[in-house]
Amino acid sequence: MHAVILAHEQDFAGWRNAARALALRDVAAADVEWRVGGAAPHEPALPGGDVFHVPRAFVDLARAVIGHADPARFSLLYELLLRVRADPALLGAGSDPLVARLEAMAEEAGKKASGQALSGAMTGNPRATIGGNALAAWEAARAEAMRCTRCHLYKYATQTVFGEGPVDAPLMFVGEQPGDQEDLAGRPFVGPAGRLWDRAMGDAGIDRGQAYVTNAVKHFKFERRGKRRIHQKPEGPEIEACRWWLEQERLILKPVITVALGATAARSLFGRVVTISSTRGRAHQLAEGGEAWVTVHPSFLLRVRDDKEEEYARFVKDLVQVRKRLEEVR
Repeated sequence: MHAVILAHEQDFAGWRNAARALALRDVAAADVEWRVGGAAPHEPALPGGDVFHVPRAFVDLARAVIGHADPARFSLLYELLLRVRADPALLGAGSDPLVARLEAMAEEAGKKASGQALSGAMTGNPRATIGGNALAAWEAARAEAMRCTRCHLYKYATQTVFGEGPVDAPLMFVGEQPGDQEDLAGRPFVGPAGRLWDRAMGDAGIDRGQAYVTNAVKHFKFERRGKRRIHQKPEGPEIEACRWWLEQERLILKPVITVALGATAARSLFGRVVTISSTRGRAHQLAEGGEAWVTVHPSFLLRVRDDKEEEYARFVKDLVQVRKRLEEVR
């Protein structure tokens, strides 16, 4: 018997990691015990290994079902995972009893979350009005990210700086990493580069309040010089380790357009090294859905010495292109 301990009742990421590892070892559903909290099991969850792909519909279904209160949901989802892995077309079989049961659970969980959102709206909780399963999933992901130790940067930064904005935003902006002020405030894009970005957004006719903003790396990487903390560019392993969180944010929000601000953000988004010059100013289709656009990071505009006004105007032009494209595809 394999015992898996999940961090909390809606620990989708923990369930997914354990389920993937178990499935790779062909462990039967009947041989897995799923628990939430409590003491560590005698036999911990198997470590992750190779990956395999399942339909996006399964991921969406699993994320919704995790929000249900039925204690059997983890086991039922794992059983379906094993079957979907063998037969990806299974989700299209509406007559399958297991599929039907889990779809009903997902619907019930969605209705409950919507009711909680309505209650929040009536009691004046603005974040509760954002809505449903996406908000619950975002809050769970953010809570988990606060404890992230996927790379060494957590040891030195003040805190994890997660993304912020409406979880139904059609537009997502991805920067490089938090700076000194963001690290202290716990919010992205509140420093000098963030203020310049705010100005450019306004000049481009984009309401920041209607966009979601995050970073490719969630912890501040720096070199200490006396009392000052000097920004250091994240390296490949740090970007790859933190790419997990960007993927979670994109899975939850499903943005129509994602804008990479700078080369680090573009690398995280595309999963490979790219240059700004070769990707700027045009749409790129993402395998998991939506479009990506690439432009410079606003910190570049702070550093450039020559042609500042020209570079700023070009940056605003990029944002205008994004706004117009969003208007076309929505």
